Amino acid sequence: MKNNKVIKIRIYKATDNKNACERFSIGHEDVLKSYNIKKVTSSSTKWHEDPDVYIIMIESQTGDQIYGGARFHLKNPHFLLPIEEAIGDLDPKIFDLTKGKNLNYKSGEMCGMWNTREMSGNGLSVLLMRVGIAKATIFIAEKHKIDSIYALCAPWTVKMVENLGFTIVSSLGNNGTFIYPTPELIASVHCLKDIETLNKAVSIEREGIFDLRKNPKQKKTESGPKGGLIEVEYDLIMNHEVRKYNNNKYLL
Repeated sequence: MKNNKVIKIRIYKATDNKNACERFSIGHEDVLKSYNIKKVTSSSTKWHEDPDVYIIMIESQTGDQIYGGARFHLKNPHFLLPIEEAIGDLDPKIFDLTKGKNLNYKSGEMCGMWNTREMSGNGLSVLLMRVGIAKATIFIAEKHKIDSIYALCAPWTVKMVENLGFTIVSSLGNNGTFIYPTPELIASVHCLKDIETLNKAVSIEREGIFDLRKNPKQKKTESGPKGGLIEVEYDLIMNHEVRKYNNNKYLL
């Protein structure tokens, strides 16, 4: 990708945008097929009907191309989190963890993260995770309770989520790891609990997330892992939130 090309990162509420759901699912399926991975729970389309799912989409500036995406799921009584579906039969303790010990406990999950092969190496995964965590902190600022965010990670994403403040849940599986989604692959369960403070995150990630929380609509030059620069147009304001967002600030 050329350095002067601009990408957009937007968030959609799944039940408010069927077109975004379909585009996301098609792109995710195509990427999984390209790596010969035929089935993971996060690629299911049941989430299209879940009112507590938010799609993070990386698009071209014109919006006619999609380069990648991720999803943020909030747990509710009617839908299992993808991580519960993925490892629930292997270790039922996951249900106790996501449910919590009191009625007010609220958990979520970052999942379904992907980007096209042509965009690999541009650092899009960390941008997606930053946006998901930033939106979670915005939800908290709006008085929505979120106590923890889970992620089921492939080995090559572990360092990334650790930099963002996630820690491995060693009480599950084999010290937090599972053979998933195929016999040749290992996945590990990680959890972020200090969502508002991000005390365990490295400084550059903490600052990036706090900046997105403070300025959810902005244009910014981001550095990729290989030293390249990407122009990113962030818009973390969903259509139903526009009325309570004014002068670059949320009306809390």
